[in-house]
Amino acid sequence: QQAQQQAPMQHPPPGQPPPPGHPMPMMGMPPQPHMMHHMHHMHMMQAAQQQQHMAMMHAQHSQMQQMEMKKKQEDDRRRRIDEEKRKREEEKRKREEEARRKQNEEKAVRNIMQVVQKLRVATPENFDELKKELEDTLAKELPVAGNSSARMKDEADKGLAAAQKCIEMINARRKLVEDKRREMEAKQKALEDRARSLLEELQGLVTSAEEQSRRLAEVSKPLGGIPKKAPA
Repeated sequence: QQAQQQAPMQHPPPGQPPPPGHPMPMMGMPPQPHMMHHMHHMHMMQAAQQQQHMAMMHAQHSQMQQMEMKKKQEDDRRRRIDEEKRKREEEKRKREEEARRKQNEEKAVRNIMQVVQKLRVATPENFDELKKELEDTLAKELPVAGNSSARMKDEADKGLAAAQKCIEMINARRKLVEDKRREMEAKQKALEDRARSLLEELQGLVTSAEEQSRRLAEVSKPLGGIPKKAPA
């Protein structure tokens, strides 16, 4: 019994404190077989725990990599969606701007051509007013006429030149008509003056003949009057 009570104590694995109630092993004492088995078992458990920990860390790392990759893919997908949306909106904006530009250009062309057409049939009475209207319209519409601005300026110049030529022709015709009217009035007045002169001359002759006849009658009274011609 004393030998059993004095059985050698178990030593903890190296690097670990002894369990409660166990004294520290004596320095220089060789480890016992059962202690070696216990130490080997502890080492195996530690290795298993370390492997399990490493596997867990690797799994967590892989999971984090997958999550990061998934997040990157999602970010790339959203970025592509946003980029495509931005491109569509930009293309839509450009189409709308182009449509507005063409609409404004067509409106400017119509406004200029309307004034040019009115100017082409201008009269001397409204030419200056229409010319001023064309100048104001060109100043307002040419900046938004775009590619048609040069053509519209050329059309306006041609219309103005044609209108001026037309006005000159109208004025020339009016002058001819006025000159003809004055010539006819002058001829009419000359005819009237001549007729009046002839009438006055005729009246003078009639008056003179009457006066001569009266005088002849007075002269023939002492002679018994003018003998009457015997009937045949």
